[in-house]
Amino acid sequence: MTPEFTAEERSVLARHFSNLDSAVYTLTDLPDVTKAALFARYSRSPKSLRRLFLDEFIASGDAGAAGGSEEGIARSEALFSRVLADYGDDSVAQLAGVHVALEGISNLATKAVERPRLAAYLEQSTRYIPYDYRDALGRYRYVRPPELEGSALARFEEEMDSLFDAYSTLTARVSDRLFAASGGVESLPSAMRATLRAFALDATRGMLPAATASNVGIFASAQSLEQLVLHLAAHPLREMRVLGDRLQRELELAIPSMVSRLSRPERREPWVEYLRATRHSLAPQARRIAAAHAGIDGGIYGGSSVQLAGALGSSVGLVDWDTDAERRIAAAILVEALGLDAVEARELATSLEESELDELWTEYCGKRDNRRHRPGRAFERTRYHFSVVADYGAFRDLQRHRMLSISWGNLGCEMGYFASPKLNEDETSAYASSLERAADYHRRLAESHGDAVASYAVPMAFRIRFDMELNAREAMHLIELRSAPQGHESYREVAQLMYEAIAEGARHRRISGSMSHVDMSAAESGRLASIERQENKKSGPSEGSGLGGASDVLGR
Repeated sequence: MTPEFTAEERSVLARHFSNLDSAVYTLTDLPDVTKAALFARYSRSPKSLRRLFLDEFIASGDAGAAGGSEEGIARSEALFSRVLADYGDDSVAQLAGVHVALEGISNLATKAVERPRLAAYLEQSTRYIPYDYRDALGRYRYVRPPELEGSALARFEEEMDSLFDAYSTLTARVSDRLFAASGGVESLPSAMRATLRAFALDATRGMLPAATASNVGIFASAQSLEQLVLHLAAHPLREMRVLGDRLQRELELAIPSMVSRLSRPERREPWVEYLRATRHSLAPQARRIAAAHAGIDGGIYGGSSVQLAGALGSSVGLVDWDTDAERRIAAAILVEALGLDAVEARELATSLEESELDELWTEYCGKRDNRRHRPGRAFERTRYHFSVVADYGAFRDLQRHRMLSISWGNLGCEMGYFASPKLNEDETSAYASSLERAADYHRRLAESHGDAVASYAVPMAFRIRFDMELNAREAMHLIELRSAPQGHESYREVAQLMYEAIAEGARHRRISGSMSHVDMSAAESGRLASIERQENKKSGPSEGSGLGGASDVLGR
């Protein structure tokens, strides 16, 4: 379509469209509700988007009135009410996005917020931000569970303050040791100082409790945010329910017509009650059923799982996979290449010789110059189900991957904890002493207030069991990213074990062979190399950072 516009119309359009002549353009300086409503009409009209805007979204008879005018916004909201609320067309709620900041929420709350998956999340780092400082009131940055009052709250604060004191002291000790071993902080280039500081924070982050306050930035569609509000409203912990109420209030101010259904009791309350009943009230029944079957051997997988344990204490079980995974992927490749139907493609893939399968695989994967060069969607045809035991700190990083299914329970202290081997003997002793005190307090808090509330008191070093199911394409992404040398040693071990399970356990040599950017090294100085590259980009290729002997320093 090459629409013709008058000079007056072009003047209006120029304020809200990036260009007036190309078939590809963006919308600018328009309210979210107007943009979303405009696209909602777009799907039901033969007109171009620019013509629709002129004809239906600015004040009649006034081509100078912008789509952000009161009349334009009113029309947009009316359209939303008609299409979304009255007709139930949920897709239009996907047409506008909102940036939301959630500040000072617990690490337990960050996982509750990220659990619905369908959004973009950025979470405050424990690697680059030390938590040894206090707020304006002189308090460490952690959330006090609303369920605790009086003496119970005072005891909680005493225990958390003890953890943060120990974290602060140990972080300073580790930093000082590393700086001294490298010649003194004043003599170090900035990249080396940043690396050693991050190294110390990585080594001690396990002491931070799940109550530690964090900030989370979210970008999501109105539909995803509506689902998040309902999810939080059904949560058993009061912090999450209050957070859901606050989020709803902000959304009603920012995008009222897009979340209008949240204020309808006949819609909101039954949905929340359903979520509460089905997702958060299962534990008693599940415990009763499990107790009735205690001691029974066997199971759905019949003992066919692959179990791998790492030197740092993590474990990975590959409990389910397709034995014909590579033939499934080959069939999907043939569908793409030849347009065969699924049955024909599967029969052809099954009949291929090994050499022919290798040839097809090589052509499909091509030369992967870096980890972002990933094969196409045929790799999504097969899946892996992992059961992982790792510290909560590693879990926090792994669970943020959105293209996987993940399940976990309450955080506890029963499975032991992770301690970095980079801590020396005295540092490890101080670390262990604080964690053992925390575990004792967690047990008593669970007895008095239940497992969910007691989760706030669990340091991130303690291990949690979680299940991950993901396709081969996402497995490639996660394993290559999380095994990178600059990654935390704890989740690097999980990624490396996942790779070994696919390569040696499932014996999928073509799939594992395609993961050409997996790093199986110890990679003590990997983060330093990453920061060096950033420094060199700033200073130019002729100026190096002059950092030598990094692995020696980090290994001491």
